[in-house]
Amino acid sequence: MSLPVSNPPSAGPLLHATLIVADAAPLVAAYAHLGLVVQHESRIAESDAGAWGAAGSHLVGRRRVDLGPLGAAEPLLRLIVVPGTAPRPTRWHHGWLALEILVRDVDTLATRLAMAGGAGFQVVGPPADLDVSPAIRAMQLVGPAGEMLYLTQVKAEVPPFAIPLSSRLPQGQDLGPLFIAVMATPSRAAALAACAPLGAGPALQFETKVTVLNRALGHALDKRWPVATVQWAGECLFEIDEVVDPGVRPPLAAAGQSLPAGLAWIAIACDAVPAGLRELSPGAWIECCPPRRS
Repeated sequence: MSLPVSNPPSAGPLLHATLIVADAAPLVAAYAHLGLVVQHESRIAESDAGAWGAAGSHLVGRRRVDLGPLGAAEPLLRLIVVPGTAPRPTRWHHGWLALEILVRDVDTLATRLAMAGGAGFQVVGPPADLDVSPAIRAMQLVGPAGEMLYLTQVKAEVPPFAIPLSSRLPQGQDLGPLFIAVMATPSRAAALAACAPLGAGPALQFETKVTVLNRALGHALDKRWPVATVQWAGECLFEIDEVVDPGVRPPLAAAGQSLPAGLAWIAIACDAVPAGLRELSPGAWIECCPPRRS
């Protein structure tokens, strides 16, 4: 299996994910058990919302809480508090389905969560080696806002995908960067087309089991779904899962917003298009950020 020949990606890496929630406290408490701490708290300024465009204009003045690994310079999650926002169970809505986050040792994290009574997370997939490669071992969780996490230990390179190794995590850091964002979309082809102008790299299309979806939607565990991966710079990917099913509904909006509740958008470094928010697929928004300059 190899990726189609194309230009290398000019956009990437993935930076962080934004969740719109009714209350930050349950997420702050839950993610503390995964090693995330509050890095910064503020109110969203007009300049920030202005950079997001019309979709973000109603977020001015909302409380913002950034969570990241202890000692890390950048956040992994950005929480925006909009009272009245209901959790969005991502398994039953189009939009961003899951965040795949690099971890040092997934079994150690699983034990830590079990000793904390789940710590506010629901385990929907215990640690297991993946079918695609025994070099990848992962577990799946659902968090307080309905967001799904794939906590993934990468033990060796997995061609043709360019993804990071757990052994490269900084000393003392158990949870690493966001390296894959997974969307559930009614059209794989349309989502792929929307990624192309951003500076996407090679895309690979195939069919595979998505066990967490099969369980949630009541299908046989070996049911396969049309999937694509899009390579970004910085050892990052989008996974695009085409999910057409009576049990999957349109995106659930945050209170008074056009943006989705819960897992709302993904930030990516990109200079191919103007900065701001744009929708790649129903409910799957991204924030294009200027690349960091060294």
